Amino acid sequence: KGDHSTYLNGVKKILSFVGTYVYENLKSNVINVIKPDGGFYLLPEFTNAKFSSSSEMCNDILNKTGVALLPGSDFGLDRKKMLARLSYTDFDGTNFLKNTLGSKKLDNADLKKYAPNIVDGVSKLKEWSNSL
Repeated sequence: KGDHSTYLNGVKKILSFVGTYVYENLKSNVINVIKPDGGFYLLPEFTNAKFSSSSEMCNDILNKTGVALLPGSDFGLDRKKMLARLSYTDFDGTNFLKNTLGSKKLDNADLKKYAPNIVDGVSKLKEWSNSL
């Protein structure tokens, strides 16, 4: 019961900002990704990854970076396409929301402070893709 618009707007603002950050920092000549328009997932394709399956690729990413992705084949996509499902929600949403609620525009300092795993994970993924 009651008005939840402040909460909902704050959560949407955070997820939109985090999604845009992940998108902007992953997109490259070797990672094809579409900018998110809601939700909290991306489906990057690693065009330079030469593995026998997306599952093998995700295992390599996990072992070399500590970043966990789900292979595209788990969602019915061609196992030979190097697609993975990436969730960008590895942060304490309650803390992030509590400390950024209001009209303040979010910036990268907020992300580094309240979602450091996102910043670190994106950096590791980018390094991994560039090292292939």
